[in-house]
Amino acid sequence: MPETIDLVIPNVVEFNQKRQLLDFDPGVERDLVEHGTGLTDQCVFWSTENRVLVLPAGYSLEWLADVHTGLGSTVPPVVSPTPRTGRLVHDLLNDDRALAALHTATSGSRVVRFLSFGASPELYALAAVLRSQGRDVRLDVAEPQHYWACEYLESKLSCVDLASHIPGFRVPRGISVASWEQLEGAVTAIVGSGGRAVVKSMYGVGGYGSAVARQDADGTLRRFWQSLRREPFFGTFPLTVQDYIEHAADCPAVDVLVGDGEEPRLEYSMLGVDGLRYRSLALGPGVVEPAVEERLSALGKAVHAFAQSLGYRGWLTIDCLLGVDGQLYVTEINARRSGAMHAVALAERWADDTPVAYTHDALPLRLTGTATYTAHVRPVFEDLWAQGIRAYPSTVRALAGHRPSLGVVVCATNAAEGERIAEEAHRAVNAAVAGADAALAKPTVGSRS
Repeated sequence: MPETIDLVIPNVVEFNQKRQLLDFDPGVERDLVEHGTGLTDQCVFWSTENRVLVLPAGYSLEWLADVHTGLGSTVPPVVSPTPRTGRLVHDLLNDDRALAALHTATSGSRVVRFLSFGASPELYALAAVLRSQGRDVRLDVAEPQHYWACEYLESKLSCVDLASHIPGFRVPRGISVASWEQLEGAVTAIVGSGGRAVVKSMYGVGGYGSAVARQDADGTLRRFWQSLRREPFFGTFPLTVQDYIEHAADCPAVDVLVGDGEEPRLEYSMLGVDGLRYRSLALGPGVVEPAVEERLSALGKAVHAFAQSLGYRGWLTIDCLLGVDGQLYVTEINARRSGAMHAVALAERWADDTPVAYTHDALPLRLTGTATYTAHVRPVFEDLWAQGIRAYPSTVRALAGHRPSLGVVVCATNAAEGERIAEEAHRAVNAAVAGADAALAKPTVGSRS
């Protein structure tokens, strides 16, 4: 066993559910668990070192083997706690069998290096357990005394504050509100002149917590208010009401690794968005225009210095809009690993010949029956692998969700080629599912219609 081992912990669900002030209804909580659990599979790409994966139960053994064959590595040990709450580390800490398996899988390694989605109280508790066993645990997040900085930077409120701390840090003009009466007045003031407003919760996630206010055909905002009151993320204040910024179809972003040194690691990308929801991502040489990349670099370095001064450590993401006015606006900071992290690792691995990574986390599938990785997805990707194409399904467990989807990550020579491959794979999987559904529906000889 090597001296150092990576412990890969995709604690997506508990990171997204740690908002103590929010009262989630069962439907929203179920959506957050399903959405976050689906994204956990991406963590298999985070590290190529000696490692142990902590994965929620229900991952595909065949998919895991196929991905590692494509990466040219062996499948590492996997620890899966009994699923009780959907919060991965919480369930691990309350499962003696899984903790024993983790101890066995990491035995012989003195140093355990965490690779997590982001800071959460349960993560610190797990580190304490391993340290009590004599391990030297290296966190990839801030130390516990600086946990507040993780929470603060993750909040949308920090973006408003940083505009006063960092020269050149620009956010859409807005109004912060602390009650429903103030919210109604702020929205009316911005939308009343024919504009649009974006209302944001401090802790939105997975498409929840942001809403666009625009007038209905009758000049009212009835549909907006009805939708807002149904969503629990808007049930606590403060909220921000910002001008809607007209912007390009794709949005630039920069992932920043905050460490102890003066120079940060910066990874630039372009996000495809559908309304307010993240849809896809491309990164690598030529994806971001040089002039925009230069501005992202200055922004990333400035935020790095500020976050570092607060005691923050680890990855964070700065999402931006490139307005039609030519200005770069910051829309939010995510104090965690982003959906770019598996793409970053793959692009780095094959930088010499396929340096651009394109990823789409949730390509929708049209299902009337049940899709499986082995029957419907694997054959499509086996054809791609036979052609030497580096494309991998990344969220296979989402096939069984109540909104079935498939994640795909592709390494290609450019973003357009990566998007084309992902879309063709998506169409082929949908066709395979449709063909299987048709075969099941077709009457056989001797059957009664």
